[in-house]
This record gives sequence, structure tokens and C-alpha cells, in this order.
Amino acid sequence: MFRTNRLIALAAAAAVSMIVQIPGTPAAATPPAGGGFSGVAGDFNGDGRDDIVTFTRGSSADVYVALSTGSSFSGTGVKWHDYFAAGTETPLVGDFNGDGRDDIATFTRGSAADVYVALSTGHSFVGTGVKWHDYFAAGTEIPAVGDFNGDGRDDIATFTRGSSADVYVALSTGHSFVGTGVKWHDYFAAGTEIPAVGDFNGDGRDDIATFTRGSSADVYVALSTGSSFSGTGWKWHDLFAVGTELPSVGDFNGDGRDDIVTFTRGSAADVFVALSTGSSFSGTGWKWHDYFAAGTEIPGTGDFTGDGRTDIATFTRGSAADVYVARSTGSAFSGTGWKWHNFFAVNSEIPQPGILW
Repeated sequence: MFRTNRLIALAAAAAVSMIVQIPGTPAAATPPAGGGFSGVAGDFNGDGRDDIVTFTRGSSADVYVALSTGSSFSGTGVKWHDYFAAGTETPLVGDFNGDGRDDIATFTRGSAADVYVALSTGHSFVGTGVKWHDYFAAGTEIPAVGDFNGDGRDDIATFTRGSSADVYVALSTGHSFVGTGVKWHDYFAAGTEIPAVGDFNGDGRDDIATFTRGSSADVYVALSTGSSFSGTGWKWHDLFAVGTELPSVGDFNGDGRDDIVTFTRGSAADVFVALSTGSSFSGTGWKWHDYFAAGTEIPGTGDFTGDGRTDIATFTRGSAADVYVARSTGSAFSGTGWKWHNFFAVNSEIPQPGILW
């Protein structure tokens, strides 16, 4: 299960390229291609199992949901909203009012930088023009969702990246997001690094991580204090999500602390996991699956069985639009060809969970 040969090859490549990554400086990585955001699954009906959602965006802006039965996703044409996340807006998922059912948010970004929310009733999302914030995640900033103060309601964060690398948070009141200029960190996820959100120390408050990728492939974490993110140069892993691999977050062993996962995709389609100890991520070469999310498929994470361990999913999109799931055993992901849905997130639709960089 240890990728010794791969590590040797990467070390050789790093020596040839002579790329040096100084902690805290912008990473050498390819620009975002596909929206530049990561999202996790949501439990839209509150039954303890994560479900899947797809956003058609564009002019129709429909939203469809397929609910998890624990062994499949049920429903192809079940429309939960008929106008949400229009055009190229960025849709994300979270429980914004703390009722145990996940809702949807959309970020217009650009110069308007509005944030709209539609709340889940358990069988639909209610609200089209309900604006929860009128200036957040402006321009090309990267929005994210998490419960940063541990009050049971998901909040929103935005990463400016680039040279300033500021992180702002707006907390949920249950019916709006409060705070525009509340800076929770003044240098995190610099350059084109990939930010992510998870409760890495298991204290009930979501923290932030950043993946430098490229040849250095460092992972840094800043822990939430409830009113800010603490730590700039806290490296939790020094070789993870190499090159253009796609990283994500989940509690894969069910110990209450979020871990990290990376998908190589392409022809190898390996999946590696590093588990959280509460102060670092342990394991570089632990392969949890040797063929999942091949080619350019879109991988994602969620607890689809409701057993307390986060699983992985992949969306083939295109005309086939299949969805496969591999379940976590706590030390591996089981199953390659387990199709949980045979027509969902068609063509260029945006599924959640999904990692699009």
C-alpha cells in the first residue's frame, strides 16, 4: 500500500525542475480550470445519510437532488429548485439555519458579490431571491462553507489567495450571514494554492487547510478559535496532493477528526488518504483505492451510508452521467464498480459533492 516508487519518481522530478517552495509563499500550480472550488455532500432530508445534488446553471438554473438509500441514490428527475445558481455562479452546500437539513447557497462573485440561500424543506429548496449577504467573495475569490464558531449553523468563508492571501468569514444568524470585512486570517492559501475546510482537531469548530500541490505538495492548517484562524506556517503534511492531484476532506475513519484525501485521476486513478492525529496528518503513501475517479471524472466525499465514516463518489458526467461510490471501511475504500446512479449530473452540470480545479 506504500507508493515507494512514486515517491522516488517525484523526488527525481523535483530535483530536475529545481523548484523550491518556501512555506507561506505562492505555490507553483496550474490555474483553476472548472470553477476553482471544492464542495462536500449534503444531507438534504436530514436522515443521517448524505445525498447528491446537481446544478444545471446557465439560463435554466435548475437544481436536482437524488437521495441516498444507503446503497444507491434514488431519483433522476426530482427537481428541488427551478432557478438557483444561474449563469456561472458558484453553488455550495451547508446547513445554514441549523435544522439538521443541508441547504444550498450560491455566490455571484464578480463585482456584485451577492450570496443567496435556499433552505431545504426535506423535499425541496425554498427561496430564489433570498439574499443572505450583499458583498462577499468578490471578483475571483474562492468561497467555502463551514461551521467556524461551532454553533451548529454553517457559515461562509472566502479566500482572496494571490499575494494578499486574506481569509474573511461571515457568520450565519440562521437567516443571514453577518460580516463583510471580518478578517479571520491575513496570510493563508497564497498564490494558486487550494484551500479546504474541515474540523481537523475534532473540537466542533471547522478549520482551514491549504494544499500547495506542485512538486513541494505541502499541507498547512490554521485552527479556528471561534473568532479567527490561528497559525500561518503550521505544516501538517510535507508530501500530499502532488502535481495537479485533486485534494479533499472527510472523516474517513470515523474518529471525529477530519482527514485529507487526494485523487490522482488520469489512467492511474489512485486514491490516497492521510489521517488526522489532531496536530498533523499521518501517512503519505497509504493508498485506500487503486482505481477510482479515472480520467477527468469529478470526485467528491460524503457519508452516503450514514455509518459515521466518509465515503468517496465520482461523477462521470457527459452523456453517460454515471455516479459510483466506494465505501470507507476505516482503512480503505471498498468497491470500484458500484454504480449508485446511472443518470445524474449530465454533461457540464456542477455536482456536489465535487472537486473542480
